[in-house]
Amino acid sequence: MSDTQADSDSARTDTELFTAAQELVEGLWSGQVLHAAVEVGLFDRLDEEPTAAETLATALDLDPDATYRLLRALAHFGVLTEDDSRRFALTPVGQFFRADHPRSVRPGLMLFHSPEWIRAMTQLPDILREGGQDGFVREHGRGIFDYMEDAPEFARAFDEFMTAMSHQHAEAVLGVLEGYDVSQFDRVCDVGGGQGYLCCRLLAQYPALEGTVFDRPSVVAEEPDLPDEFGVGDRCDYVAGDMFESVPEADAYVLKWILHDWTDEECVDILSTVRAAAPSDARLFVVEAVVPGPAESHFSKQLDMTMLVQMGGRERTRAEYASLLERAGWTIADEWVPPEGPMRILEATTD
Repeated sequence: MSDTQADSDSARTDTELFTAAQELVEGLWSGQVLHAAVEVGLFDRLDEEPTAAETLATALDLDPDATYRLLRALAHFGVLTEDDSRRFALTPVGQFFRADHPRSVRPGLMLFHSPEWIRAMTQLPDILREGGQDGFVREHGRGIFDYMEDAPEFARAFDEFMTAMSHQHAEAVLGVLEGYDVSQFDRVCDVGGGQGYLCCRLLAQYPALEGTVFDRPSVVAEEPDLPDEFGVGDRCDYVAGDMFESVPEADAYVLKWILHDWTDEECVDILSTVRAAAPSDARLFVVEAVVPGPAESHFSKQLDMTMLVQMGGRERTRAEYASLLERAGWTIADEWVPPEGPMRILEATTD
């Protein structure tokens, strides 16, 4: 806990502190209610104008009594308002749960409150007692990426969340690169680049640049419409493969939210694969939620619990990333902390 947080807590009453603790306890509860409301389509039927609970239930083919009770709970959580006629409307916070909101929080909600995710998190006590980082494997019999091959709904939730994060991270990366000489690069390769949002944004920003989106065969099986939407279809390639075996050649590589999924040895393998493909003057940009010191509260420390249970990886400090990079033949040359969001960008060279 930081000194600032400690001072803030000491100024609150016992009741206020109890309420804060209770809100932490109820987080899963509220999340599951919100997850159910999104899954049945309630938020997309609501706006600022009040709508009767019965009307919503009829339109969505839901049980009227259960629907009213869920809507009432959502009003308790502050995402809806209820009037005396059992009519409900979205609050400003509730707008973020609509699919068409530009900053919708739905992707994270649908992943982190999916049955698969929740069941895997129940393995945390056993992990603490026994060690290991295999909560998802313990619960589902195989790792999360293998599991997604035969679980299309869960895979879609995962990919939609990663795409949403890519939109946020892309803006941070582009902001950092405003003062960077991108003209020195001919081709950028986004390793584990998913649907290619970051790559397409980079190519749209820099017309002389070409790009490769590299990911698992199941991810890039059907080339998305993004390159044409951004007007970069003639400069953006999608390549399927295994980043532990080989990656395409480029003079700039991006590993965005990739290394934290893996163990130290696996990270060294990935970084070594990239190093083997990279020319001597290549640059590598690692985008991760780097863990700060003990006095700073940071999203990375919360996210590390996901890595511990679900992914088998971990969040790391700058020194830990530097060590992994050096083992694979890379050296940190610079770093940037975007003004918004929890991510840090580390630039590495082959020198």
